[in-house]
Amino acid sequence: MKAAAGPVRGAILRLVRDYCWRYRWSYLGGVIFVVVTNYLAVSIPGEIGRAVDALRAAASVAPHVLAIIVMGTAVIGVRTLSRILIFNPGRDVEYHLRGDLFAKLLALQPPFYAKHKRGDIVSRASNDISWVRTLVGFGGLQVVNVTIAVALTGWKMVALSPRLTLVAGLPILLGVVAVQVAIQRVFHLSRISQEQLGEISEHVLGSLQGMATIQGFVAEQSFVDRFEQRNNDWMRIGMKLAIIRAAALPLLVLSGGIAMFAVVAVGGPMVLGGRLTVGELAAFTALLAVLLPPLRSFGWMLSVIQRGRASLDRVFELMDEPVERPEGETGVDLPRGAGPAVELKDLGFSYPDAPDFRVLDGISMTIPPGAVIGLFGRTGSGKSTLLRLLSRLFNPPAGTVLVDGHDIIDLDLESWRKRVTMVPQRPFLFSESIAANVALAGDADEARVREAAQMAALEQDLRALPDGLDTVIGERGITLSGGQRQRVALARGLARGGDLLILDDVLSAVDHATEARLVDTITQIARGPGAPTVLIASHRLSAFRTCDTILVLDRGRLVDQGSHDDLVARPGPYRDAWWVQRQGGSTAAGAAT
Repeated sequence: MKAAAGPVRGAILRLVRDYCWRYRWSYLGGVIFVVVTNYLAVSIPGEIGRAVDALRAAASVAPHVLAIIVMGTAVIGVRTLSRILIFNPGRDVEYHLRGDLFAKLLALQPPFYAKHKRGDIVSRASNDISWVRTLVGFGGLQVVNVTIAVALTGWKMVALSPRLTLVAGLPILLGVVAVQVAIQRVFHLSRISQEQLGEISEHVLGSLQGMATIQGFVAEQSFVDRFEQRNNDWMRIGMKLAIIRAAALPLLVLSGGIAMFAVVAVGGPMVLGGRLTVGELAAFTALLAVLLPPLRSFGWMLSVIQRGRASLDRVFELMDEPVERPEGETGVDLPRGAGPAVELKDLGFSYPDAPDFRVLDGISMTIPPGAVIGLFGRTGSGKSTLLRLLSRLFNPPAGTVLVDGHDIIDLDLESWRKRVTMVPQRPFLFSESIAANVALAGDADEARVREAAQMAALEQDLRALPDGLDTVIGERGITLSGGQRQRVALARGLARGGDLLILDDVLSAVDHATEARLVDTITQIARGPGAPTVLIASHRLSAFRTCDTILVLDRGRLVDQGSHDDLVARPGPYRDAWWVQRQGGSTAAGAAT
């Protein structure tokens, strides 16, 4: 979708204000050297003209030749300095922009990622920012260089012959106008191209993450075909951009050739008529030759600027995404060190992408501080959603979740999350060592990491691995079994600690002996001094044997609650699952996620 020109211009001003202005002295020095470079460049043709006239007059040309050599050598030095002073800040701007964008992405909440494709985000954070660097580096230099070159060269040309300046300037001006009209199309196509590149990145990322599934279902060709379709769409837009450049850029070369021909055609008779010397005509043609290279780069410069503008617009779209923080800057910071009391008041919730579907509906209950609460329900009953709301991965409606008497959405988000440890249903492991995955936030020392690994029943597995805790696992922990991944994630949560421990079906991939050991470990934590409030979601009823209360959810509603014995004694989903699991069919019973 084509962005309005106003917001884009505002984005450029914002880029200058927030990122470029701090390097203003470097840019100023670069501009000064660009001025010096162009002044020397336009002074050399004058010396050439005087040398030609000196030859015709049989005078010495040595002073003019020496001046040309000195000025030519100086041009090399000052041009290099101008590029260093203007290009280098572009790298710094890219560095700071990447850092700020990454920090913003970490601050954005799951609802944002639910509606944005990862590949597009990666494309904006990599390709688009690279184009922004090109905009402020090469683009900025060329804008200054072309402006100064045209101004100084035009001044020298007018001083030599206003008539020849008009003759040469008319075809060049027509060429510039034609290129400008053609290049306007580049902005729209560049934005489409960047969006399509994001689609390609999304497809590649998804394919790499699901490689085992793709190969297991022999679906390689299908994914190749989808990639080819996206790649062809991107190539078609790229070809349109290339055609515009191929058609537009030669226009300036053609207009420059026409201008040179016109200068010779008009200037020759002027020399013969005595209105112009041979040296002045030679100087004018040399000035025109100095002017043509910047003009030839004018079309490419406009293309870079338009593509950079489109990329900048896409980057700032991410930077301007609102962070879902209903508590604002003055959230409540509750005391830490003990499990909180949690009260649910007619809690209902729908996800932003499906507002008409109630995942939770009318749940009311009180969880005492330090209690161990079990959550049971079939697939889609809302257990994971409830846990996400308690950890504020999503914000519940105001007044529906109270923590120690305070609305949870009034709590300072960082402060609350420091009190909460959530081990998710599908743990994410990074391609680092097991120790680094356990001490994820860097706040657990080696002794704590080893203790947590032991508590998560990992010691036997670590002995079988080549480097123990220092073993580097593959992407998303692919080199580990499902049970090992769950226990590494559990060790991560145990190492971190917290006042509210949320375990979302973390025992589904372990054997029953390991499950019993882990349940005992969790119970010891929950019964110790300064005990946290613990919530355990599971489809294995054996995981609830030490829970104070078990909540039974069905289609988003709280349909029953009580101890294990109470729930087994009366009809309902819990007793049905208990009978099935007792008979050995646990894999088919009440699987909950």
